[in-house]
Amino acid sequence: MKLKMLYAFALAVCSCAAAPAASAAGPSYPEAGRPISVVVPFGAGSGTDVITRIILSGMSKDLGGNFIVLNKAGASGQIGTEFVARAQPDGYTLLVATNSTHSGNPFLYKSLRYDAVKDFAPIGRMTINPLAFLVKADSPFKTAADVIGYARQNPGKLTYGYGNTGGQVSAAMLVHMAKINTIAVPYKTTPQLFTDIVSGQVDFGFVDFAASRPLIDGGKLRSLATTSEERLAFAPAMPAVNETPGLKEFRLYAWLGLMAPAGTPPAIVERLNRALNAALDTPEIRKQLEEQTSSVVKTTTLPEFQSFLSEQRNLWMTSIQTAGIEPQ
Repeated sequence: MKLKMLYAFALAVCSCAAAPAASAAGPSYPEAGRPISVVVPFGAGSGTDVITRIILSGMSKDLGGNFIVLNKAGASGQIGTEFVARAQPDGYTLLVATNSTHSGNPFLYKSLRYDAVKDFAPIGRMTINPLAFLVKADSPFKTAADVIGYARQNPGKLTYGYGNTGGQVSAAMLVHMAKINTIAVPYKTTPQLFTDIVSGQVDFGFVDFAASRPLIDGGKLRSLATTSEERLAFAPAMPAVNETPGLKEFRLYAWLGLMAPAGTPPAIVERLNRALNAALDTPEIRKQLEEQTSSVVKTTTLPEFQSFLSEQRNLWMTSIQTAGIEPQ
């Protein structure tokens, strides 16, 4: 219920006129009455979508402009990402980039219809999101070690699903590092994956807590562990995957960031960075994000976000290679 209330609140804020901006990148940005479209490359109601709407509610107050969220899901975020890569670089079409679109996809696909580096002007990091190792609530598996032990005794019997790159790479890493044999089942997005885990159609999956926590709290799913390096403050009893014997090197998390098409005027990019950071520094916004189990480690300058993106590309490239995933 809390998730639905936050979603409705953020949607209402993003859809209505905001107060005049205190400052702007130029004399007319954003132009009065002209909305800024923000493409979320995943489905409505996904963790990425909910987090984005919360943050945009704060940015709209700072910028004095309206935001319209466009959900363009499919192909691990490629459809929405390509759309923004081809958009006019005028500051009125932005992308919510993720670890899928900019860290994983370049190494999971033999060819992309966008260049994750050359086609975009990075604006700033939004959040970092740990993933949950999920099974259905009444599953006999109580720990990650239980899953691994069963899989070793019953090769090829367990199935896992994934609806995005984070879920795909996390599960593949587990399978590779634990040396088990399982069956992978891809999904277009996460809601259907949740349905199939709850019904027992697939045995496990990795999904960010922002999307899965309502089902965990509602007693439909159980999280055996988190993909973060350490235990989480909101669930200190839940172990990290790397506490499981043989998985000491396991670490991976999802991230969200804001980007514009390459060629967007630097003054507009800088203005958007300030608005994003102002929103992330707002106590009410941070509180809502924490309730979604998202982490705002710190706001980022443009150079800091560039450095973060480079680090994440290297981490995901190594993780994908380690997991033995062949590009499609």
